[in-house]
Amino acid sequence: MKFNPLFILPNLFTAGSIFLGILSVVYASKANFEMACWLILLSMILDGLDGRVARLTNTASKFGVEFDSLADVVAFGVAPAFLLYFYIGIDYGRLGTSIPALFVIFGAVRLARFNITSISEPNFFIGLPIPSAAVIVMLWILVDLKYDFIKTYHYEYLMLGGSFIVSILMVSNIRYPSFKKIQWNFKSFIAVILLLGIIYISPQETLCVLMSSYVIYGIVRWIIIVIKMRFHTKSNQRSNGA
Repeated sequence: MKFNPLFILPNLFTAGSIFLGILSVVYASKANFEMACWLILLSMILDGLDGRVARLTNTASKFGVEFDSLADVVAFGVAPAFLLYFYIGIDYGRLGTSIPALFVIFGAVRLARFNITSISEPNFFIGLPIPSAAVIVMLWILVDLKYDFIKTYHYEYLMLGGSFIVSILMVSNIRYPSFKKIQWNFKSFIAVILLLGIIYISPQETLCVLMSSYVIYGIVRWIIIVIKMRFHTKSNQRSNGA
């Protein structure tokens, strides 16, 4: 079997994602939290490129899929978990250790479920994707580094609780938009340009609001669906009883 040198190219992006994840852990352990945060974001960019490069070079493979999942555990599970631990969890004993640990465990479960599921919904993710969960935690810390909410307002338990909720959402059945099949037109192009302009002015704040809204949207949508289903069930029971 002839070896295709291009096969290495997309896997280099995946390996780079792992490397940046490990670097993030190292910087977090040295209390350089801002650099640790940005390294996770750079890792996410490489993670988004590996699959596209594989498709462009016609080198997509089962190995690449599995390697990418393992990379995601490191870059978006282990790295943000250690970031959270060194930033705030280290001062809260078993609670501060358990929540980062659950973040990694549930992130790994989320990836395993994604790899074996036969249900394909191109417009939705089932459960919060692990890269989104990692970026949310990273953005919360970046914003706190800028405004110092924790020391000023004692939001320690709020951040730990929020991280726990994000962990649970990864293994939930709540559906989140994927934006993979977005229909591009002039209006969407203008909207993206305006959004990029706002991000340029206030990157941490804008991205934090957007990603937090993304998380809340899934929860609110799920609550509305559950209420409608229960209301519909009760209506049917009343109709049958009549």
